[in-house]
Amino acid sequence: MNENLADKMKRKLSAKSITAIVLFGAIILTFVFMGAPGKLGMGVGSAAQVNNTLISIADFQNEENRVAEYYKNIFGSQMDFSSQRQLLRQQAIENLVRMELVSQAAQKAGILATDQEVADFIMKDVPFFQQNGQFQREFYKSYLENSRTSAGNFEQKIRKDISNIRTRHLFEIANRTPAAELGKMQELRGGKINVSFVKIDEDALIKAMTKEKAEAAIKALDEALAKGDEAAVNAQLKEMKAGWEETGLVEIGADQFPKITSRVATESIFELTKAQPLLKRIVRDGNQKYVLKLKDTKMEAGKALEPNVLEMTQKRRGDGMFEAWVNQFRKNSHVTMNKQIMEM
Repeated sequence: MNENLADKMKRKLSAKSITAIVLFGAIILTFVFMGAPGKLGMGVGSAAQVNNTLISIADFQNEENRVAEYYKNIFGSQMDFSSQRQLLRQQAIENLVRMELVSQAAQKAGILATDQEVADFIMKDVPFFQQNGQFQREFYKSYLENSRTSAGNFEQKIRKDISNIRTRHLFEIANRTPAAELGKMQELRGGKINVSFVKIDEDALIKAMTKEKAEAAIKALDEALAKGDEAAVNAQLKEMKAGWEETGLVEIGADQFPKITSRVATESIFELTKAQPLLKRIVRDGNQKYVLKLKDTKMEAGKALEPNVLEMTQKRRGDGMFEAWVNQFRKNSHVTMNKQIMEM
């Protein structure tokens, strides 16, 4: 994400929407209160380093407790934390490294959190700091003492959380489907195609003809397809005792077509056109060979896109772009983890 795009997206986000998003952080904080940090040996140093930023042992311990509490809530007594300790620690350190990478990438892109947003979150959005709806400073100080952190460090974490959540949200906004594309998707949902195909099992063909004759027949079929000579194709198929089948009318964009079990063949179907209905090559998927031809098309009134389907599609698109962005930043970053903490 370049800086210009970030600037445009930031202007579309109100302080109110960010506060609502950051409410998720209040849930995360509950895990910190549920258990005091464990004790790793002194002198271990930092848990990890991301470029010029060190991740402290205290942060690592808090994150390990949070991850453990998360799994405890899901699996209960079935979770054997003693045997899974190393996995928990690995996830904890990965979580912290990833959060720091996103924070640094966001800062580089100019995606920041204001002092007012940090203050509003602490004073208004964390229920543990409130009594009767009012912020209680002594509760806040008690938390800082119990978690062995300073107000500056804690507020810096909140700042990073806000910018990290804002960054992911920006990707979701940037990848929302435009109205024109929605119309095209709606139109395509009304389109149906019927595909003729021939499925050839090379092993069965060899048993029926010998290996040399089978290879020669497949080669001749491929040459006939390349020329677009449908009569020669049909003659060769007859010699191979292979016949045409049909999928029947199937909605455009379907993940599967009846009777066609090959993903490679399914993807090749979308190369067929009315101008060139016969695919000019054999589709090869291991021992299976396919000949494809567009038989028929039909347009109907398109079904409305379900809101949840559209939302999931847009979220997957945004998540994919976000992951690619973070991974690219990680490739250009210096990341080291303290292996010693995994073995304690």
